[in-house]
Amino acid sequence: MSEFLDTPELQDKVIVRLVDDDKDFLRSMKLMLEMMGWKVRDFSLAQDFLQEENFKVPGCIVLDMRMPGMTGLELQRQLINDKEKALPIIFLTGHGDVESAVHTLKRGAFDFLQKPVNPLKFNKTIEEACRLSLDNFGASLEDREVIKAFKSLTPREKEIFELAAGGKSNKEIASDLDIAVATVKMHRANAFEKMSVHSSIEALHKLNAVKDKDR
Repeated sequence: MSEFLDTPELQDKVIVRLVDDDKDFLRSMKLMLEMMGWKVRDFSLAQDFLQEENFKVPGCIVLDMRMPGMTGLELQRQLINDKEKALPIIFLTGHGDVESAVHTLKRGAFDFLQKPVNPLKFNKTIEEACRLSLDNFGASLEDREVIKAFKSLTPREKEIFELAAGGKSNKEIASDLDIAVATVKMHRANAFEKMSVHSSIEALHKLNAVKDKDR
């Protein structure tokens, strides 16, 4: 959990993405954040951000509301529909108003700040967003690993794994499938090793995680 990391440790694990068409502002904000210890990537157009960013490192997006081509709101709409790109968004704009702030927050933005922003408040908001992202990224990565492991099981291993997760003994599974107990033991051991579990309870938790993601 990110709550156990101090700020320098957190900063080493995340990237702050700045997206703003004002290049002077972009340059000054990048310099300020780097002086605070953050790793920063900057983009002057939303389209460039989408094309060049791979979203494989947790962190946050600091996004201008009004930009030529694709606006900040349009970019937000694209990102919230793609779970692989779900980084916390902090809107930072000189054109803020209550209606815009409410709209972005309702659509899932992490926060909405007006330029010129207070550096201490800005730093605190970025840290909170990055901690959330790191926690979410770790959870989603774990889910992907569980699904990948489950897909690696053979049909027979899946069958036996699901029955074992339901609490059935080797003897009961052998009777249900009309196979030898020794065969059940072999497939069960292989399945448990692939899924990194040691008991039926652990198997049930992993199986539920797989089924939740398939819904």
